[in-house]
Amino acid sequence: MELCNTRVKRLSKLLNLSIFEQRDELEEKLENGFNMVQNRTNGLSEKESYDVLLQMAGETKVFESITGGLLYGLLTEPQNAQKYFSIMSLLARDGWFCALCNVNMILFELYPRMRPEVREQIVYFFREAIKSNVPKIDNVLINYLRNANEGSDLKETCALLSAVAGMLNDHHAWLSELKPKASLIPVTLLTFTRFICDLSSFNAFESLRTQMVNVCHWLLTERFVDCAQLGRDLILALMRVSKIPQFTIIWRQLLYNPNKLGLNISVEELMSRMCPHTFPLYRISVAMQRKLEFIFAKVKPGTHERHLDWFKKQYLSNPEAGSLRSELVRCAIFLSCGETPQVGQEMKAVFIASMFPQTSSIMEQQWCKLHLLWDWFCYDPATGGHILIEPAFHVLRHLLHVQPLLANSLVDFMIRMSYELHPQLQQRITTSVTNSFKFLIDHNILGSPSVIFDNPVLQKNVRENFRDTFRGLFRPLQAIQTHLSSVGIEPGEMPISDVEIAPSETGSAITEDVVSMDSSLVEDSGSVDEEFGLSCEEKVMTLLAAVKEEFREPIENLSSVKNSDSDMRCEMMQKLLSSIFDNDELLDEEQIELLSECLLLIFRKDIRNRKPLSEGFLDTPEVLEEMFNQPLYVIFRNLCLTPDSDATRQLLLSLIAEMCEKCSSISYLLLFFTSSNRRDQNDTAVAAYTDLCRLLDNPLIQQIVSDLQQCHIDDYVLFAHLIPYVYEKFATEAMGSVELMKLLAHSLDGRQIADLIGEMVRENISFFRKDSFLPIVSASLTWETTAQFIFWQLVHAEGVPVDWILQVISKLQYPKHSEAIAQVYIMLQRMDREPNMGLIRNLLSRTPSDMFTVNCLKLLIKDPDYAARVAELLSNLIDKLIQSGDLLPIHSKGKRPTQRYVCLDQLFSHLDKFRQSCLSKDSHMAEAFLARPTLQEAFTAARAAEKVSSLRIRYSELFAVMEILSDDNAQSARSLRRTKTSKRITDVSDEESKNSKRKRQKLIVDSDSD
Repeated sequence: MELCNTRVKRLSKLLNLSIFEQRDELEEKLENGFNMVQNRTNGLSEKESYDVLLQMAGETKVFESITGGLLYGLLTEPQNAQKYFSIMSLLARDGWFCALCNVNMILFELYPRMRPEVREQIVYFFREAIKSNVPKIDNVLINYLRNANEGSDLKETCALLSAVAGMLNDHHAWLSELKPKASLIPVTLLTFTRFICDLSSFNAFESLRTQMVNVCHWLLTERFVDCAQLGRDLILALMRVSKIPQFTIIWRQLLYNPNKLGLNISVEELMSRMCPHTFPLYRISVAMQRKLEFIFAKVKPGTHERHLDWFKKQYLSNPEAGSLRSELVRCAIFLSCGETPQVGQEMKAVFIASMFPQTSSIMEQQWCKLHLLWDWFCYDPATGGHILIEPAFHVLRHLLHVQPLLANSLVDFMIRMSYELHPQLQQRITTSVTNSFKFLIDHNILGSPSVIFDNPVLQKNVRENFRDTFRGLFRPLQAIQTHLSSVGIEPGEMPISDVEIAPSETGSAITEDVVSMDSSLVEDSGSVDEEFGLSCEEKVMTLLAAVKEEFREPIENLSSVKNSDSDMRCEMMQKLLSSIFDNDELLDEEQIELLSECLLLIFRKDIRNRKPLSEGFLDTPEVLEEMFNQPLYVIFRNLCLTPDSDATRQLLLSLIAEMCEKCSSISYLLLFFTSSNRRDQNDTAVAAYTDLCRLLDNPLIQQIVSDLQQCHIDDYVLFAHLIPYVYEKFATEAMGSVELMKLLAHSLDGRQIADLIGEMVRENISFFRKDSFLPIVSASLTWETTAQFIFWQLVHAEGVPVDWILQVISKLQYPKHSEAIAQVYIMLQRMDREPNMGLIRNLLSRTPSDMFTVNCLKLLIKDPDYAARVAELLSNLIDKLIQSGDLLPIHSKGKRPTQRYVCLDQLFSHLDKFRQSCLSKDSHMAEAFLARPTLQEAFTAARAAEKVSSLRIRYSELFAVMEILSDDNAQSARSLRRTKTSKRITDVSDEESKNSKRKRQKLIVDSDSD
């Protein structure tokens, strides 16, 4: 019935479509035009056809339809292709504009799905167009060449490259006549140099490599000025092929005699030229460009993983994708970030960072790094190009948070390339990198330089090499001391840079170990901050002009105290708070904002220039007292000690909230301070943090996750220290938060995991509860492999039962969810309770497309007691399904099966797979399981049921095996009965023999006694 009611769909002559895909609108439009042409010219000669079509082409729309129809005929009827092209040439009154627009649309929208024979006709069209010198055909040929960068099948890609290389080698005269600065020349060079390297390991494509080398050599020698449009990207392209003899000659001429290549353009001059924004986009296909633009403009961080997974599966899953990742990195730098640049830059950083771990070789990863940092090595403030250096910084900052080893590798690469890239230009390259950093600092893009240079995640030798290589970023110690003396500041106090306080520039620590003044001076003397802006005191004095008179003197006193005198600073802070409490009626929103800005400037050094907590940190009262002996913690202490009924509490909360808006470190420092009171029975400290979240208008768990994220960037030791406190004091919110668990899974290291498991063992914290576990485990399926392993370590440590994940079992797909599947196996292996019907139903409800259910059944029957229970459950289920008539899957639209729906067909299918893969093993567990009486009885009932006849035929081998096992079992039972009977007879005769002997012995004894 369905076949009768379904309208027959016309087959596509252009595209390879599945039965579920609809025909493309563009194809239907072209086909309609072709049908019109056919109807009017059928049976006419070429000249007559031209005359008829010329009369029809008076209207613009009709002309467009005719042109599209002729192009469709050329692509679908090779035998008449010459005729259609000739008519198009005669009708091309608009300089081929309409025809070329249609070709472009076909290349953009249809080419990836196009039939092989139609692709051959596309090549035919280009060859004829080049012979006919069709205007602007070179621009259309660029779009054809872009399809080679799709990451598709290598043979298809090579066929396209071969076609283009053949056309260009055959038409040097046409290439020579192209207008100056034609885009086809640099785009061809970019594409061919990439594939010349990628195909070097494939002997089958050596002929194609030779063709592409010849094209590139001709372009570089005959049209070098056009190639030079690429600017510094020309150097990047030539570096790929530098070991090939033809390009070695080009390099020598470029280095030692550039006049031979045309204009006197040196390597240094090329490096100073920016690549125009259009050329890098041709490194990837149109479809890939559209997807990247969508990710950068529309996708928000946190929701990006499924988009990146799709992109990887669609374009990068092919092992022959080659250097496409480095091309994507280079292209992403030039793409727009949409209407929200900040979010777009973050997503761009996430995307580029995701390219590095996916690389298949070290060499490919090095190319990705070089493509990312290339503009840094060539940056010249005079020519601009600052937009191109921002993405690399955002990538580096992102990697410092999520992949510290890769971040270290990237910084080390930057250092080494400054020396090794081109020794003659070492000073120029080093200066370029230094100028790049200075631009980012000057324009407040970098925030605090310590985010990178002094980040504790960077290895010590990398930091030292960085300072030694880019000395222009760091002022000598002597010059700083001279400057400090000239402005009246003692060496122990460093001026603060004129960089606005922002969430990204929070310091990388909460406290530092006690060190001498000399070592402190040396540590601070190399900072970049001292090179820029007003001092802290000057900025505070500027703000004080707008502060109420009652608060000025306390702020001045606090600002004037040396940073080294912590006791005096805390005393001055307390006096300022007393002044605020006494004059609370003067505090409006403006005054609170001014006070917060002044305090942040004064506290800035406390927040920014501290080192992370040392490994093995212990929060003893003595250590905490020393750490909290700072003005900022005086505010926190007053807040925690002030009761809810006191009006001054709201003032303190407003002041802290205003500071949090400007500096995101403040809120997690408050969380740290409240954690020091965790041993107290009262919850006043906890209430201080929750009240702050309420004032900031942020949900509590959202604020906690945000604070821990920032804390992990600044101080990973403190991050681990706060986690047990969060799960202890905010258990309800924390145990139900997917985002918090995701943060832990992506951030914890081995030592921190061990410490947290220790907290669980001592029953201090718990990470999971049954009602909120399902959303967390469902979300974890999309996390990175390492993050999933960390998550499951916590799951196993807490002893989460398999019952909690029953609803997820039916959703697991192999190999997409391999990590979770492996962990389910481990849970079943360690299961300490009998299987129940819920577990069996969820296992059997899966489609039998993989071995997951079979493996789980095999694990369940290892224990004889569990095996008996599983056999009993399967038997009951078989009987129930036969009685209810649930024999086959439900396909009707009106009745949707639930996730746990099981039919007899599914059950038999899983058992049949079990039979095929588990029988005839050394343990014979599978045979023993299938031979269990309860299961045999269920199959006996199935044999007797008439309604199951079709399934008996389908699974005849399964039923045959069950019958054999039943017979073997019966025979074994009969043999066992015979053995037992003979044994009883033997035992009786033996007993009678023994009794007669005893009687004889007794008679003998009696006679002797007599």
